[in-house]
Amino acid sequence: MAPLLPHPEFKLDPNEPIYDPDIHLSLTEPDFLVLLDKFQRVSKAPKIDRSLTSDGDGQLAYTSPFRVLSDEGYRVLCMIIDRDEAYQKNDDIATTHIRDCGYRSKWIQDFNRCPRVLNHLSNITGDVQLLPVAYQLFYSQVNIGIANGLNVTQYHCDSVPYVLLLRASDMSKTIGGDLQMVERESKEAFHLIEQYKGEVPDEYTRKIEYGDVNSCVLMQGSRIAHRVTPIDSCSEPRITVVNSYITSNPSAFDYARYSFYKKEPTAALEYAIHKTWRANGQMLELAIGNHPYPTRHHIVERLTMAINELTQARDLISDSKSDQIGYFDQKNQETYKDRPVDITMM
Repeated sequence: MAPLLPHPEFKLDPNEPIYDPDIHLSLTEPDFLVLLDKFQRVSKAPKIDRSLTSDGDGQLAYTSPFRVLSDEGYRVLCMIIDRDEAYQKNDDIATTHIRDCGYRSKWIQDFNRCPRVLNHLSNITGDVQLLPVAYQLFYSQVNIGIANGLNVTQYHCDSVPYVLLLRASDMSKTIGGDLQMVERESKEAFHLIEQYKGEVPDEYTRKIEYGDVNSCVLMQGSRIAHRVTPIDSCSEPRITVVNSYITSNPSAFDYARYSFYKKEPTAALEYAIHKTWRANGQMLELAIGNHPYPTRHHIVERLTMAINELTQARDLISDSKSDQIGYFDQKNQETYKDRPVDITMM
């Protein structure tokens, strides 16, 4: 796991309960899962030793609702959300959000890094071991939607591999505000989104059900184009809490996008630590992995991988390159193109 970092401005609030998994967790299993392969629905993901895909992405698309927090854990989470309400911000993809909870709350830190939660979610995927992201400002991000005629979040793919989405408000009287995905590979999905100006026909889309208050879904949001539709009416704001995870495989494809949050004061250090972790893991795996003693060619190959990771971090943090994440702006009817860094040209 990446180390916990101090914040240049925020301090941990001492007036909150101590996180206790025996008190604050109530882990249940989803009734079914949907896999990326043809978006087939299964009762459980096949259990295998490593990711089914060569790039380490894993087989899960999304799950049906299940629970992670107990009633008491949910009460504490809502208390923290209420306390941090003054820190609301907006960006181009999500209308209103609260970040940096992982710098203001020790409870949030421990919840995101809890071994029981990590093990439970990893078992649900069937083939991937999950870790919390190195970007501490994303720990339990709070997304807030109101009835304003706009998408709560625009069509996009996430800049982290896996997200746990927890419903933190009563939406029983809400019309709209649905989590909607396009059941196609992401490039084809964005072609459809552009073709239909953001209103993709029902035959291509699927609404992902959250369930009741305090229910969760686990989703590989980096592989699925998705949005939250406009809210037509609601009795209270639509609130979801998002925990973000990466795989423990440092050679898996890296979905992290520095440009998405580079204006945050902690972004440069968090991203540098993330890329350093990947470079270090790629070299260590060569030494301790279950394979024959490496040749010089293998060593040079891994050194090149590690160098590319650090070079990419340097170029992005110094603003000499961009890795802007693509999304469709419903209001302006415009797609902002995905701009990944081409490390093969460095």
